[in-house]
Amino acid sequence: MRRPFLTTVFVLASSAAQAELLVCNDTDAKASVAIGYNDGGVWTSEGWWNVAPESCSVVQGGDLSKRYYYYRVTSQSYAWPGEKYFFCTDQDAFTIAGDTDCGARGFDRSEFRQIEVGTATSFTVHLTAPDDGAGTSAPQGQTTIDPPGTHGEPYSVQGILSHCEVFDASMACEIHADGYRYVAYSTAPTPQSLLEDLMAAGENRPIGVSGDMISYEGNVAEITIRDYTFAGEDPYSAHRAAMQGLWRSLDDPNYEVLIFGGIFEELYQQIPTDTSTMFFTQNCEGSPGTGPAILLKSYDRADEDRCMFVLGVGNTLELAPAGVMNDLRFYKVN
Repeated sequence: MRRPFLTTVFVLASSAAQAELLVCNDTDAKASVAIGYNDGGVWTSEGWWNVAPESCSVVQGGDLSKRYYYYRVTSQSYAWPGEKYFFCTDQDAFTIAGDTDCGARGFDRSEFRQIEVGTATSFTVHLTAPDDGAGTSAPQGQTTIDPPGTHGEPYSVQGILSHCEVFDASMACEIHADGYRYVAYSTAPTPQSLLEDLMAAGENRPIGVSGDMISYEGNVAEITIRDYTFAGEDPYSAHRAAMQGLWRSLDDPNYEVLIFGGIFEELYQQIPTDTSTMFFTQNCEGSPGTGPAILLKSYDRADEDRCMFVLGVGNTLELAPAGVMNDLRFYKVN
């Protein structure tokens, strides 16, 4: 006998409710639930929670910190079709790090569904059996993101959310990590709502992201973003924040530097002359002295990286380019 499909209802909990991810079983049969999520760049799965009919179970306690969670439900009475998000599972209680080589590690490879939590700290999933036992209903307001590997090689990276930009009919966000620019566009398969959330979060935030690598050239990669978590520490956060803005040279007022997120743009007579990605480091290779320092990777001259020691930043900014006798001194315009 074919089991009827379940339907789902997603509910954002009120601010007064306890912070948690809650699964409520509104059917007449027991259900078992497993969940998946990205934990600092590692896809992790956990299970099982047995949820009795007409009862609820907390599957994640505390404030929810991730935009997306994934879940799998099994029941003797109802079928729960997946959405092509695969995690490793086991028949017994489990916590499994990694979503690859499941069989080789003695686990099952199982299909999950996606929950978009967004910025909510609490979320409730209701499992509901349809009256006619046919089909599934898509949860309203849920954004569908293509499964890993749809648009290129899956990746995970921990870095800094540099900034997001809005264009005429699209937007893009950049993550800087290990000397590379990872750029996600709303015109590519990353939902604009996700990029809008990243823009609202502000610049220069430590972040872990995962998705598909569409293409790369030099130190620039075009990516999709499937999931993200704001996590990690940035030892240069104070310097990043203090250096933001427009700076004018104390020696040549025609020379200006605009620093926005992780972008270092140079102008002469208000005309851009070079734009670089700015990466912080503790020293300039081959030069005496200790940092902090900034490594500048030019958009146009990728083979001409420059390194500058940050001697001071406040109302003025003083940089010492490695291998150059004269320091660069600026005052802040805005």
